Amino acid sequence: IEFVYSPIYDSLLTEMSKKEFSESQMKEIAFYKEEFEAVWKKDEKKIISEIEKLSRLKFKGNKTCFIVGHMKYAAISRPLTVKMHQHLERCNTILIHELVHILLEDNKDKLQNLIKNLYPGTEMEFKIHIPVLLITRKVVEKLYGYDTFESVLKDEMKRDVLNAVWPVVNELYPKFSSGIEKFLKKAK
Repeated sequence: IEFVYSPIYDSLLTEMSKKEFSESQMKEIAFYKEEFEAVWKKDEKKIISEIEKLSRLKFKGNKTCFIVGHMKYAAISRPLTVKMHQHLERCNTILIHELVHILLEDNKDKLQNLIKNLYPGTEMEFKIHIPVLLITRKVVEKLYGYDTFESVLKDEMKRDVLNAVWPVVNELYPKFSSGIEKFLKKAK
């Protein structure tokens, strides 16, 4: 992952969040980018390897991640953007979640119909989060432990959509070991 700080992008999202952009924010986020990048790079190979191993899918190419000070969400996957978070470990788990979204998109030819057919009558955002959260939970527990996962769950239960998907994912979780395509075929 290449981390990028774009003052123009940060300013745009800050203003869309009805906040005021300043030169001090520019310096703060540029510094934060360096700090977060250093923390991420220590575990990056292990994280990417674990995501690919558990999903049995491969990322297509390198990724660019923008760091910003303000936006509505903690992160988005397209373009990959992460909002500054006071806890760097939590920012790692947020980035893992977004990377799983990207991985599924990179492999949509294999997964699109499987995901579309999950839980008929539910929104696509609900459906897509089932494999995302299954893989994310496995990776977070494996690399950071169950207590960190519990903290992630507590935080994400405050968010629309995720608070509806997590109970389903936690029910499916004991049946998922690795290979999301194979798992989704059985879940149909």
